Amino acid sequence: MKIDFAYNPSEQKLSLVIDLRQGELGKHLTTDEAEQVVKHLQTASNTICQEAFKQWLLLHECYDETIIIHGQLYRFKLVAEKEFLTRFGPIPIPRRLYQRDYGGDVYVPLDEAWNMQGQFATLDVRDSLLFLSAFMSPGESIKCLDKVASFSCSKTAIQNIIDEMGEVLEEFEDEFLDAVRAAEEIPAADTKVMSVSLDGVNVRLNEPGPKKGRPKERPGDAASMVRETASCYKNAMVGVVSLYGEVPENQAPNERTPERLQGRIVARMPEERFSTFRDKLEAEVRSTMTCLPPNTVKVLLNDGGTNLWNYVDTTSLYEGFERIIDFHHVLEHLSSGAEGIFGKGTKEGKAWYRKMEGTLLSYEDGVTRVIHSLEYYAKAYEYAPTSLKLIEGCLTFMRNNSDRMEYKRFRENGWPIGSGPVEGSCKDIVKKRMCQSGQRWSVRGGQAILSLRTIVKSERWDAFWKTYKQKGKLPKLTKPA
Repeated sequence: MKIDFAYNPSEQKLSLVIDLRQGELGKHLTTDEAEQVVKHLQTASNTICQEAFKQWLLLHECYDETIIIHGQLYRFKLVAEKEFLTRFGPIPIPRRLYQRDYGGDVYVPLDEAWNMQGQFATLDVRDSLLFLSAFMSPGESIKCLDKVASFSCSKTAIQNIIDEMGEVLEEFEDEFLDAVRAAEEIPAADTKVMSVSLDGVNVRLNEPGPKKGRPKERPGDAASMVRETASCYKNAMVGVVSLYGEVPENQAPNERTPERLQGRIVARMPEERFSTFRDKLEAEVRSTMTCLPPNTVKVLLNDGGTNLWNYVDTTSLYEGFERIIDFHHVLEHLSSGAEGIFGKGTKEGKAWYRKMEGTLLSYEDGVTRVIHSLEYYAKAYEYAPTSLKLIEGCLTFMRNNSDRMEYKRFRENGWPIGSGPVEGSCKDIVKKRMCQSGQRWSVRGGQAILSLRTIVKSERWDAFWKTYKQKGKLPKLTKPA
């Protein structure tokens, strides 16, 4: 097999010639031969696409000796070749550079024309690399590209693209997301409940800080011991705004879980009093509320974290929201109470736990009944200190949160009682991507990944990228050539 192409500048035509019978390759139909032919055809396709794209770009080159830019005279200085990474692979492009007579920055008309000032990868390549980076590390992305794509690049190149987008998002994310929200469709007609949930999740930071738990005891020199304290874990914040419809008819009577129609995610790296997170979550909540009918039920659904409830209870935006503690979080406390009263894994403990679970779901005063049962057992018997601590902990939790445990009313109304969306997002958005073995993050680097990942996981990537391309042409978003 022989593959060749020829470019005719006068006719601006590029021709591909494939001789299927010449040479040894392709003479016999076998699995290996078929695979080799496919590889050769793919190489030929990439080669002709590279040349065609190069020639098309050069049709738009500026060949004037002088040009006027912002009232300044620029004079042609030289032709400089630069390699651009495209979907077909790297393409070297000779570009004409212009400069003022007394020096200074150069101006490259060809780069300017297709918005590639200071860039080495085309927009569609950056699109693919950033999308991949939301799911995997640069090293994993390269392995994936080597298998399925016609282009690849170094880990450093991918990291540079991530860092650049991270800087853009820190400054312009709100502007981008406002445009995305304005254009996206909300299932307002089918929405019965809007739920807001937030939670924290530990991320390992590449900065000094206290370590939790028992100190590691291992032999080593002083330097190795210092390295052990060079990182720390702090709480990243995740918030989810969910829209729910009716309870499906095919659900069992004891479930009453409404259908989740849509979810939008906000996530921020650890920060003091999570102020930026609050601003971005509230922007998402406000935007969603404006698209919903006034009679839409609004719910705050969190675990028992005191700092979370202090925030929502002191924020005027959440006035009028129904409040409920995540039911599964309550069950964890009930399980501890059962262990304290009856012992771990006992038949009696399991029976009491199931009875209290049913009580919370079946009675309007369910939490009061649970508290009375806990008080009875706490007074009726003598317990070891560890068991008593479990009982009292469960009892304190129930008392402190009793006004946020109206599970019977919520279930009868078809409202959600579980914070699964935010619990799942903590794992999916943060843990799965950012807590792999050996990973440590700077706040800036981690936020770039979190921003990308929340956009992708909120099913907004295509809309975001369209907005980015439009706004990317603004002078404030471009780098010098």
